[in-house]
Amino acid sequence: MIRKIFLLIAVFLFSVVNLNAEEKVICGINLFFTHDDHGPTAEYHLTTQITNRSGRSVSGVATFFYNKEGALIGNAELDCDIARPPLQPGSTGQCSALLQTIDGKMMEKFGTSMWTEIVNVQLERLISITHCQVEGYRYTIE
Repeated sequence: MIRKIFLLIAVFLFSVVNLNAEEKVICGINLFFTHDDHGPTAEYHLTTQITNRSGRSVSGVATFFYNKEGALIGNAELDCDIARPPLQPGSTGQCSALLQTIDGKMMEKFGTSMWTEIVNVQLERLISITHCQVEGYRYTIE
């Protein structure tokens, strides 16, 4: 009887951990323009807000990202501790990852018109991302 109770508790705990790891969240692309040694650059960052429901500090989350039709676009590990401490238990904060950079060297090679067209085509493709599914967490060792 005690063995069955322990088995039932273990199954319940596994289910709770699994539900937390497969959290769906709204996410999207932010486009930032910067400059490198060769000219302007366009950086596409995938960002979302994560609430840390675990009992440990979270410094990153592994995610799959999807478009509005639910088609898988890709996956990324989002950092939650850029320019600040990791997310503490119970706190909410931004997690993000640089997905792609179109750099100044491409402008040198293809010219301004083609560079702008590449930036816009990639933005159209990536702006279709509407939600992410959290698959796992990177915990901070303290």
